[in-house]
Amino acid sequence: MIVERLEITNVRNIGSARIELDNRVNLLVGPNGAGKTSALEAIHLLIRGRSFRTSRVEAVIRNGEDSMTIGANLGDERLGSTWLGYSRSRGGRVEVRRDGRSVGQISSVAALVPVQLFLPDLPELVFGPPSGRRQWLDWGAFHVKPDYVGTLRSYLRALRSRNSVLRGGDLRTLDAWTSQVAELGESVAAVRREYFGGVKNDIHACLSAMSPGLEVELGYVEGWRGGNLAESLGQNVDRDVKLGATQAGPHRADVAIRCAEETASTVLSRGQGKAVATAMRTGQARDLASGGGRTLFLIDDLGAELDEGHSERLYALLEDMECQIVATTTRGEAGEGLMKPGPGATFHVKQGNFEHAG
Repeated sequence: MIVERLEITNVRNIGSARIELDNRVNLLVGPNGAGKTSALEAIHLLIRGRSFRTSRVEAVIRNGEDSMTIGANLGDERLGSTWLGYSRSRGGRVEVRRDGRSVGQISSVAALVPVQLFLPDLPELVFGPPSGRRQWLDWGAFHVKPDYVGTLRSYLRALRSRNSVLRGGDLRTLDAWTSQVAELGESVAAVRREYFGGVKNDIHACLSAMSPGLEVELGYVEGWRGGNLAESLGQNVDRDVKLGATQAGPHRADVAIRCAEETASTVLSRGQGKAVATAMRTGQARDLASGGGRTLFLIDDLGAELDEGHSERLYALLEDMECQIVATTTRGEAGEGLMKPGPGATFHVKQGNFEHAG
């Protein structure tokens, strides 16, 4: 689904705003501090239930106000339209509603609109720790198989319980928790493995289109060596007890990225790493598009993230996938690559106000 209309009240410096979004490209232009990134943050809060700027969501509420609200009308040619509403008070009360009915799990909302973020830290997907690449895997697996999130949560609960026993609990219960970790861990790994096998070709296709001549090798690392997970856990019980933590399992998984037979993070430039990270995220959108899904891209500070050539090539890719884009920039010319040859909307942003400029 796409976001057709966005309504924001008391989000940072945005007092009240109503924005009619284009179904393809939306460019938010204005000086730093105008409220552009706050609009992206509001969309992310509504759909994902959390901010990408702070872990303290109460800090997002406008100074002097007791609460904030965010609403959006979502549309889809096949599924029709639906209204989402999110509210949060300074006291911590959170309410999420869909068409007036309370939503129990935010994952049911997240499944409606696959949201990809392009932030200044985008290259960290390549250069950063494995946790970021595991999140990347889980994002894709969830949008292909929404019930995967339940399996992952069950695995992490069992893992925490096993680790608690390893750190000084009743070792007589260790076998029971080991069995659960092994069974659920194999299920998590199987979904990730299948998803990665399907999306890998999409990543290579996007990288070739974005940065011709740049080639990388991608591999899925399960998180344990040889055999099944139960065997690995059984063979390393003494080590786990000594360390007080489970050392094998999908919580140790990674996506190995190599270039010229070397670890990519040691040989790629920052710009090349950004290109690979862009391909990894657009590859996920391409994979979803093959099944009729549409991805929403939130791109903060477009001019800093992509030069004009890459902007044009990115637009061509996302146009083919029928993705929706909401991008911010301090310079209108930075968005020219996104605004041609297709349609789009530009909004001038100043002190939390959004003026449609065509």
